[in-house]
Amino acid sequence: MSQLSKAITSITIRELILIWLAIHLLLITQPNAPVFDEAYYTQAARDLLKGVASNIEHPFLGKAWGALGMLIFGDNAFGWRIIIVLFGALTLYTFYHLARRYLPERMALLAAAYLGFDHLFFTHSSLFLLEIPALFFAILAFKYYLERRIVLTAISMGLSILSKETSLFLLFTLILLHLVTTRRLSTQGVFKALKFTGVLLATVAIPMQIYISAYGLSTSERLVNQVVVVVAPDGSVISTTTTWVKVPEYIKNVFEHWRYIFTYHSGLTISGSNVGPENYPWNWFIPTQQREMIYYRAEVVKNITYYTDGVYAGSRIERVYPINWRGVTNLPLWYSIWLVTPLSIYLVARKRLNEGLALTLLWIIGTYLPLIGMSLVFNRIEYPFYFINTLPALALGLPLTISMLNVDKLVKEVVLAAFFGWTVASFLLYFPLNVWAL
Repeated sequence: MSQLSKAITSITIRELILIWLAIHLLLITQPNAPVFDEAYYTQAARDLLKGVASNIEHPFLGKAWGALGMLIFGDNAFGWRIIIVLFGALTLYTFYHLARRYLPERMALLAAAYLGFDHLFFTHSSLFLLEIPALFFAILAFKYYLERRIVLTAISMGLSILSKETSLFLLFTLILLHLVTTRRLSTQGVFKALKFTGVLLATVAIPMQIYISAYGLSTSERLVNQVVVVVAPDGSVISTTTTWVKVPEYIKNVFEHWRYIFTYHSGLTISGSNVGPENYPWNWFIPTQQREMIYYRAEVVKNITYYTDGVYAGSRIERVYPINWRGVTNLPLWYSIWLVTPLSIYLVARKRLNEGLALTLLWIIGTYLPLIGMSLVFNRIEYPFYFINTLPALALGLPLTISMLNVDKLVKEVVLAAFFGWTVASFLLYFPLNVWAL
């Protein structure tokens, strides 16, 4: 793949991340107002700093990252978002080193570029949203697992789950990988599994219990018939009556908190909701079923008047969007699932399975197939940004599967170059800042 390598030979992962960060810093205060779910998380972060529990349908750590930014840089757009942007950079760096286990340096860099310039990944690493810190810790857990560092694997996965509960799918992926790559059961293997489980549970449960005890999480209120006794100054009872009062119901432990989280999210069903085709996970890769999720759109209406030789010739209304954050798919990476998945299965059938291929295929199975199952069985709403957990698998799997094929080098080079060019074009097309409209 000499020509493709020459095109990017002067760029290292550090330079790629610096370019990526520079673009983020251009956008970090655009707008200086909450975007999409930032409306919930900025308030939750403020409450966290005040010692008040809120937004308890998610674990607390995801909001704590934004609160940390507020504490250091102030309650403004830069403060909300800068920690998430840094997590995005760390995610790319960690993912690159994970990819280096299976790919040459330039191909691993290409995989990082596929991920970094995926529009959904870029958007969610630009805003104060929960997915990117969770994804960083999960990828770090995969890296530690492959290095056989069990305790660090468990701690990283625990921090991922504490950042957002959807990391349970990434934990499922890790379990699948362990089952597939473990040749035989042994006493030492059982001991390591128990150690992993214990450290993971402690990493999740201890901080959650401290949070529950310190903040006093209230899920609802109930009416209680309370006795009211009126006592005279001499100690005699004047009257006794009853009244109904609202009493908060508190979460007392980690089990109750997780029950609340699961109950809340299981209630997000399609029945009676205003959902479109994009809320069904099998539609995410069908061009006719695509619809943008508008996160934030600043609209400017221009009245353009035409004159010919100084005489009025007509006018028209033009709407432009100088700032336009959208939860839109980056088509090349998302649609690569139609290539990566069958190629992975083909290579497995040809007995060319290796650790990288197993990781790619199991990552897709562990993070995407459960979404289909929950949608079919439980009628659960599935938002397109849930697919963000699967994107690294495709970014890794695309160059990996192509490089493993027994075809001419030029063919491999053309395919990967086409996907890279398509990725850049798609990124520019959906770039959230329209400088021509300013």
